[in-house]
Amino acid sequence: MKKCPFCDPEIISTQSIFENGNVRVIYNRSPVNTGQCMVVPKRHVTNIRELNQEELIDLITTVQLVSRRYQETMKLEGFNYGFNEGHYSGQRVDHFHFHIMPRVEGDKEKLSDYHLFHRKPETKITLSPDEMRPAVDEMKNLFL
Repeated sequence: MKKCPFCDPEIISTQSIFENGNVRVIYNRSPVNTGQCMVVPKRHVTNIRELNQEELIDLITTVQLVSRRYQETMKLEGFNYGFNEGHYSGQRVDHFHFHIMPRVEGDKEKLSDYHLFHRKPETKITLSPDEMRPAVDEMKNLFL
């Protein structure tokens, strides 16, 4: 059985930028743009139907909070929001997560034509924890 990255204490400690009672915000290790992240329930669930009402409220209010902070502090053209459910639809981690992708002018060339939230393997660059640290620290500071 594959270990869940969103439940992994090392990933949580190196990629978390914000958390509240029921969810945490994890910085994407292969971002298209600075700030690309996922809002992840702390409780391991595989789909949106498994969330209780309190978790669902925390999830969507956290999505709103993150996007507001980003909009206030970054020069953005918009956002893409969403989630995939099931391997067929593109879910690669069996832990429900809601994507937030800030959009900046000129980024269309960088986006995959395969799927919005997952890049083609030949264009994917996975950052190490050390490479991510400056961006993670910058994003954490938005929530202090």
